[in-house]
Amino acid sequence: MSRTDRTPASAPFATALPAVMLVAAIFFLNFISRVILAPLMPVVQADLGFTHAGAGYLFLSIALGNGTGLLLSGFVSRAWNHRRTVGLSAIAVGGLALITPLADSYQTLIAAVFGLGVGAGLYLPSGIAAITSLVRKEDWGKALAVHELAPNLSFVSAPLLAEAALFFFDWRTALTLIGGVQICLGLWFLKAGRGGDFPGLVPTPAMAARIVRRPVFWLLVLFFSLAIGANVGPYSMLPLYLVDAHGFSRPEANQLLSYSRIAACFVPFAAGWITDKWGARLAILLGLCLTGASLVALGLASGRFLVAMALVEPVCSVILFAPAFTMLSMSFDPAERSVAVALIGPCNAVLGMGLVPTFLGLMGDAGRFDTGFLVLGAVMASAALLLPLAPGGKA
Repeated sequence: MSRTDRTPASAPFATALPAVMLVAAIFFLNFISRVILAPLMPVVQADLGFTHAGAGYLFLSIALGNGTGLLLSGFVSRAWNHRRTVGLSAIAVGGLALITPLADSYQTLIAAVFGLGVGAGLYLPSGIAAITSLVRKEDWGKALAVHELAPNLSFVSAPLLAEAALFFFDWRTALTLIGGVQICLGLWFLKAGRGGDFPGLVPTPAMAARIVRRPVFWLLVLFFSLAIGANVGPYSMLPLYLVDAHGFSRPEANQLLSYSRIAACFVPFAAGWITDKWGARLAILLGLCLTGASLVALGLASGRFLVAMALVEPVCSVILFAPAFTMLSMSFDPAERSVAVALIGPCNAVLGMGLVPTFLGLMGDAGRFDTGFLVLGAVMASAALLLPLAPGGKA
């Protein structure tokens, strides 16, 4: 039995919901602090004068910081406990969101967003520990579903908040406002938040070595990285693609970016049902094929078909997460599972959140955004060839 299972504060879902929502609110601001740069990017790019590849490197810097924070999270939570680490992460992200608008050059902006990524990376292991300590085990699914709404709502909200801020202020003020709210919420959580009042665990080198030697670990790295890349990569670069390659205005591009994520908020529930019904391997096959096809279509499309594909692609990419997490749970014993997540997370951050947007930015500089989406789609579909090596069946 894990330490979270023994926490006496665990309660039925309805009783714990206010405390769960407070943790989810911190995750929402944590996530939106990172993704709001995508809808702001045309303005930031014009202000500081960098290329599309430079925009990709910004997202790579955030991803490298995020991976670093994930690697450090066990050490921080062991010293501070999980609850304090959640609050510290919120304050750190808020502080860096206040510092980022002070950047007067591309180089200082790169450094600031790297720090923001580190602060954000500290959150996830401790946030999950806090959630699962608040709610009894039989209600974990509902509590984690509330928690996972945060990134999906961030994708919807970020373009709308960006346009509202740009209408009245500028891109620097948008980040300043988010940073101020994040710091206030972090301080409130340290004072009144609940959950995670126990230290984190640091994986031993022997356990880490045993996990990374297993082929299924690297398969999961691939599947999660592709899922995150297909989810975050197009989102990061779609405003630039629509504005530069297809003549959309920035408000039109950001409006479409927001609309494209609404349906994706509900897909995880359907993906979970498909995984339970068909098994993880077949559900991943479905997700890879649909996402690959939609990315290829996004690269080939124009006019109304382009709008349709911008709406369809995010829905397809979200299918992959539920079966991938199920496959992870099937592949590792409970004692190894959290360590596997901690090791996979930095790989996902660098590959999916960093290298994919960077690749798309480089293709954009070459005037070949469309080819970038085609290549990404082909890689997604080709990954299905490795599925026979993965564990299959139902959980």
